Amino acid sequence: MTESIRVQKYLSQKGICSRRQAEAYVREGRLSVDGKKLTLGDRVLPGSFISLDGKPLDIPDEVEPVLLAFYKPRGVESTLKAMDKSKTLADFDFGGRVFPVGRLDKDSHGLLLLTNDGELANKLMHPRYEKEKEYLVQLHKKIEAPDIQALEQGIMLDDKKTAPCKVTLINEMTMAMTLKEGRNRQIRRMCVELGYEVTDLLRIRVGKVHLKDLKPGDVRPLSFSVMQD
Repeated sequence: MTESIRVQKYLSQKGICSRRQAEAYVREGRLSVDGKKLTLGDRVLPGSFISLDGKPLDIPDEVEPVLLAFYKPRGVESTLKAMDKSKTLADFDFGGRVFPVGRLDKDSHGLLLLTNDGELANKLMHPRYEKEKEYLVQLHKKIEAPDIQALEQGIMLDDKKTAPCKVTLINEMTMAMTLKEGRNRQIRRMCVELGYEVTDLLRIRVGKVHLKDLKPGDVRPLSFSVMQD
C-alpha cells in the first residue's frame, strides 16, 4: 500500500525545490493538488497531480542525485526566480533542475553549492548541521587589531551577538573569515558595525569543498562524500 508523505518532503525528494521553499509555496497558497490548495501539514500520495500557481509540476519518477560546486558571479541572485530583472541561477545551464544549498548575497561572489537532493539541502541548511564557510573579505581601509578581536568574539546584530568566528589577516585591508552562522549579509553588517565598508566578499570554502580554480560561472561536479563529516 502506498503511503502518503508531507508535500514539502515529497517535492524535495523529487528535486523540485528544497523543503523550505516548498513550505514557503504552501504558506503563500501557491501549491495545490487536484485544484485544492494545500496547507502546512498536508500529505500527498506519490504520483499526485501537484500544481504551482495553477501550472502542473513536472515531477520525475526517479531522480539521479547531483551535487555541484558553482562559482556564483557577482550580481547574480542565489535564487531561481528574482523579483526584479536581476540575473539569477535560472540564467545558467546546470544540465538539469538544481537549487542552491543556502545563499550567497547578490553583491558577493564565489562558492555556492547546488543540488537536486532536497533531503541533503535541508540537512545542510539546518543550523544543527551548519558547515564552516570561509570568505576573503576586502575592506575600504586598514583594519585595526582590536577590531579583528571584536569580530572573532562576536558583534551585536538585531539584539543578538554573532557566534565566535576565526579571522586571519591577509594584508592590512584584507582578511579571511571563517564562520558557521549564515545570517542575512552577516559579514557586511558585522564590518559596518565597526566602521568598515566591505568592497569585495569572496566565498572560498563550504565545509570540505573549496572554490579552487573555478572561474565565475564555472561548475564542478562533486561526490556526496565530501559533505560527510
